[in-house]
Amino acid sequence: MTQAVTQNYRGLKAAVIIMGVLLVVGTIALVIGMVRQAGRIADHFDDKAVTQNIALPPELAGRVVEMQVDNGRLVLLVERNAAQKLVILDMASGAVLAVLDPSPP
Repeated sequence: MTQAVTQNYRGLKAAVIIMGVLLVVGTIALVIGMVRQAGRIADHFDDKAVTQNIALPPELAGRVVEMQVDNGRLVLLVERNAAQKLVILDMASGAVLAVLDPSPP
């Protein structure tokens, strides 16, 4: 009977060692994958940094409350004299594409 118990412990030890090795290998693979992905993300953002000064026309000027960028367009929520307007600009040319007045008439 002691021989059967010893064999069971050997099998258990082997299983624990194999699972430990798999955990270490999996963790290393995960870290390598994260480093590779971080490199791809950094390459994507380092392509070209575009800087451009965009001036709003005087009738649209005011305090910028919020802004969002989407598909090459800049959307500004501008507040002036307690009235708010949404101004949509083309980031490439700086042209005003649309002006929306969200306040009720």
